[in-house]
Parts: sequence; C-alpha cells; structure tokens
Amino acid sequence: CWDLEIKTLYGWVECVGHADRACYDLQVHAQKTNVPMMASQIYKQPKEVLVAKMDANKKLLGMTFKQEQKKVVAALEALTEDLSAVDALDAKLAKDGQADVEGYTVTRDMVKWKKAKKMVQEEKYVPSVIEPSFGIGRILYALMEHSFYQRASDEQRAVMSFPALVAPIKCGVFSLSSNESLINYTTRVADVLTTAGVANKVDTASGSLGRRYARTDELGTPFGITIDFETLVTDTVTLRERDSTAQIRVPVSEVAALILRLCAEGADWGTISRKYPLVRTGDEDEEKNTEPKNVPTIVEVTPRGQFSRPNPNYKPPTTVVETSLRGAFSRPKVPIL
Repeated sequence: CWDLEIKTLYGWVECVGHADRACYDLQVHAQKTNVPMMASQIYKQPKEVLVAKMDANKKLLGMTFKQEQKKVVAALEALTEDLSAVDALDAKLAKDGQADVEGYTVTRDMVKWKKAKKMVQEEKYVPSVIEPSFGIGRILYALMEHSFYQRASDEQRAVMSFPALVAPIKCGVFSLSSNESLINYTTRVADVLTTAGVANKVDTASGSLGRRYARTDELGTPFGITIDFETLVTDTVTLRERDSTAQIRVPVSEVAALILRLCAEGADWGTISRKYPLVRTGDEDEEKNTEPKNVPTIVEVTPRGQFSRPNPNYKPPTTVVETSLRGAFSRPKVPIL
C-alpha cells in the first residue's frame, strides 16, 4: 500500500491512497457467504492438465463431524483446485495420519486423492484486487493553490499560472478601445482562433486594458491578443504572455498557429519572442500604460480614448537575428535599396 500527499498552506494533505489487497478480501467473502468469488480465463485451445480427484469416506465424515460434515467436505473439495495444496495435505496425512483442514482434524482413512489427466477449456482463479482511491477535490484544490500567486508590483493582482497545455481558456482577445473598426476586427480575430481550435474569450468591456488583462490572469489564460489602431494598417496584433506580461507583434495570419504551438509545448515563449518585434518587455506597469522606449508604436491615452501612434524615439535595430539549421545568429541589418 502507498499514499500520495501534497503540501498545501494547511500542511501535507493525503490525496491518493492505493491498497493492494491481493486475494484476501475475495477469499474471506467466499468463505463467509459460501459463494465462489472466482474469475475464469478461457483458453483458445483445450489444454491437458493434471488434476486431483477426491475420494471421501462420507460415512466416516458424517459420524465424526455430524452437522459440520458439509463444511469439511466443502473445504476438502476446495483443495482440489490447487494441486500443490493437495500434495502437501496428502504428505501430512501419510506422515502423521492426520492433518488440520480449516480448523477440523481429518484422518488418513477419511479422504484420499487420485491424480488423473484431464482436458480443460478454462482456468479458474481468485483475482488479486487493488483498491485505488483518489481525493479529486483535494487534488484540484492543491493544483489551484500551487498555481496561484500575486504580482510583486501589486498584491491586488492575482494570477492563476495554469500551464498553457491545460488552461481551459487559451487566449483572451481585446480591443484597445470601443472604436467600431477595432470591435469588428476583434470579432474577426476571435473567429480565426475558434476555427483553428483555440479556446478564446473576447473582452471588449469598458475600462483600462490593464484591468482587462488582470481579469484574464485571474482565470489562468496564458495568452492575450490586443487589436489596436496599428492592426488596421498592418494586419498585425500584439500577443501578450501572462506570467512575464511581455508582448510581441505578430501577423494575424500567423497568430492562431503560433498559439497552438505554444499551448502544445512545441515552442517556448523565449524562442518565439526573439522572432517577432518586441512591443513590451514586461517590466512596465500595464495599468499606467507606460511603454518601452524603443518600440515602433506607442499607446497614447487622452480624454477621448486610447490611440496608437508612431514612436518618435524609436530607433530601428542595427542588427537582425537570423535562424538557420546551425542555430540563431546576429548580423548587421542591410538596408533594402
């Protein structure tokens, strides 16, 4: 037998218990109820086996055990299923003239066995039993507790860090503002994800984008797609990773396949984030909408809403990362003439 325990805030909690009962339980049930608890294995071809045939002196058994005769005969007949047990009892009777069978003393003149060959089509046996027990509620609670944490920058922002492979919702879809064009594009992106088999949740509610991100973090959603005004021009969206809060800009035509790869653990975020333009490093405060310095576009908040515009401080990279069969290499960026 063995138990499995998971450590929680309440200490070690037993969540799984497995008991190997062997044949004991079924044998006891059979003895107490006089109902055989046997399983049967059918042979494809009949087999010739050596069996023991019992020759009992029922008259002597009746005179000796009276009302207990049936129990003694049943115990002796049960031995015939096990040839080794018959040999052991027969040797005991031959040596000592008597033997104990289920608490009854049987003598040599009460029973004898003869061995013979027999064709059989099945084998009967008492199965071994393993009793598994899982505390599903305890296991789910422990998994959720182990997945929960609070952001270091703000203890009010809770995160359920479910692995992308098991997260029920794989991706949140957001529009930067309530602009009709952005809302329509958000619906289009959600349809693309649904068609590709990516479970997603659209959030176009009012409120800051940071608060909407926080809502999906509490649900354990590993990725988030944001449609901004640059999306309408370049057909690209920002893809956010939950734990680092970093964002990259990805073409709409590639985003569904990319999320599927990440969720299937066919690629990791670190590798993917080096292949696409970085929008947010993850070190900034999402609630305040502060932006990294060297990105192509920035989000500007005004009384009329949030707007994406070119970043005047943006400096194009002087090197590019090139991937080949030999690995990833950084080389000078050659301008296209």
